[in-house]
Amino acid sequence: MTVKKKQNVVRTKKYGKLIRFSVILASVILISGLAAYGWQNYEEEKYPEGTEKDYSLPNAFINFAKLINDFMTQKEEETPLVIDEPTENVDEEDNVIVVGSENTESPGEEVVEEEIPEARGGIVPKTDSDGYYSFKDSLFVGDYFVVQAKELGYFEHSEFVTASGTGIDINTILTKGVLKYENEVLTLSEYVKTVENVEAVYVLFSAESISWMDCPTFVKKYTAFIDEIIAAQPEAHIYVQPIIPINEAKASKRGYSVTNEKISDINEYIYSIAEEKSLWILDNIDLFADESGALPEISTTNGIRLEKELYEPWAEYLLTHKAH
Repeated sequence: MTVKKKQNVVRTKKYGKLIRFSVILASVILISGLAAYGWQNYEEEKYPEGTEKDYSLPNAFINFAKLINDFMTQKEEETPLVIDEPTENVDEEDNVIVVGSENTESPGEEVVEEEIPEARGGIVPKTDSDGYYSFKDSLFVGDYFVVQAKELGYFEHSEFVTASGTGIDINTILTKGVLKYENEVLTLSEYVKTVENVEAVYVLFSAESISWMDCPTFVKKYTAFIDEIIAAQPEAHIYVQPIIPINEAKASKRGYSVTNEKISDINEYIYSIAEEKSLWILDNIDLFADESGALPEISTTNGIRLEKELYEPWAEYLLTHKAH
């Protein structure tokens, strides 16, 4: 019984202290409020109407009362622990997490678009003519066909890589030095490599280059020459012209053994080589051949070489068939 009595006395003392503290707190809050209210009225009477008033002191009383109240009513709240996890490619506008996005660019990093390679090769389409000057960065390479075009004055702004009177043909074109450059004598393909700012190379051979050669030999040497031209000017557009048909009657009188059947077989290889190596094809045989596929007698001097007048439609064809 004595123990319970002592416990009741202790509780009574605690409650008494709590009540006294509460009364004191309430009195402080009440006094602060009254003081703030009185001071505010004083300030309003002190300043003329329309002027800015100073409520710093009453606001101090109010803030003090709020501080005491917060202290008495404060409760300990549990704050959940938040762990920031790394996210991938957060879309700031929609606040959506994008996982596995391919966009890994850093802010401010310049976006470089992948360059699409220029399409090349095939039959040259018909185009509008830009005139002879548009061929100023072009090279014409080959045998007598190129020699004749140069001597007639066609494509005067272009470079002609050939040699008149040297008997150059597809058999010797890779090995025979015919053009002087500085202190050397170069082959045609070696000379092509020395020319700068080349946009296009036109490779033109006549039937004179195959008069004694069988088809496999011609294809082997022709392919090797084309490879050297590509290596010499890797950025240039390469145009190839099929072998123009001949007039067999006139050609045989001059001692040429070549036939249009053989030329047709070789041209099939030229087309396939062009396709394999992405070269442009000047599909212009119809300019010269008759209905039988042969060169008319009136169109040639020796059965193989073209009459001068036929170079004009040839030049017109090139002016209106340009792929670069």
